[in-house]
Amino acid sequence: MNTIPFESSFYPIQKPSGQCAAGKEAALMTVSNPVSEGLSGAAGCPSTTAPITDQSCLCLECARKGRSCCQEHEIYVTWGDCRRIFKYLQRKDFFEYRKCANGAYADQHDDPIWQQHIFRPDGSRRVLKQTANGDCILLTPSGCRLPLEVRPLICRLYPHLYSAEGIDRQWDLECPATRSSAPAVIETGIAGVAQNEAAQWHQLLYDEVLWEGLIDESWIDL
Repeated sequence: MNTIPFESSFYPIQKPSGQCAAGKEAALMTVSNPVSEGLSGAAGCPSTTAPITDQSCLCLECARKGRSCCQEHEIYVTWGDCRRIFKYLQRKDFFEYRKCANGAYADQHDDPIWQQHIFRPDGSRRVLKQTANGDCILLTPSGCRLPLEVRPLICRLYPHLYSAEGIDRQWDLECPATRSSAPAVIETGIAGVAQNEAAQWHQLLYDEVLWEGLIDESWIDL
């Protein structure tokens, strides 16, 4: 298990009594390949019509079949995310402030903490930069250039659905792996999806969401 830096322990979260539902930015990701394509046929990976023995192939197959969740999607990053990424990359030019290109990203009525703290008065929020073709700036031909414990919390939690109240018992069905694999396969086949890690990252995410407005970019390299 990865060791998670609980830098947010000084900012306890007060959880609202709202309904736990979808609505996070990564939970709005769509993949170009339809359900009927499935995830089978990727070179070196087993077909989903047969038992999957190499669980690490789930995300790899998805990326090989079409546009993945690392492409053409807006990923919010907390200041904690920025600090961890900066310490790993030793650069700060990976994020920017941008308004929602997809109106669905701005609809957070089911998660008032997210709605209140993430968006600035002009409607923009801090997100990872993208290349000209819509790829995440951190995406490489072999996957994310960041190790799991450094990746944005949004990315680590996907395809979980959640609000400030907690993690839903359902997966986001926009992730092709969730439509073609059993829950036990998903939990072992997508890095960091297991409930014990996801619960820690969910708590850390909402702790860090509450930092918005309390700290600024100067905190990243302290």
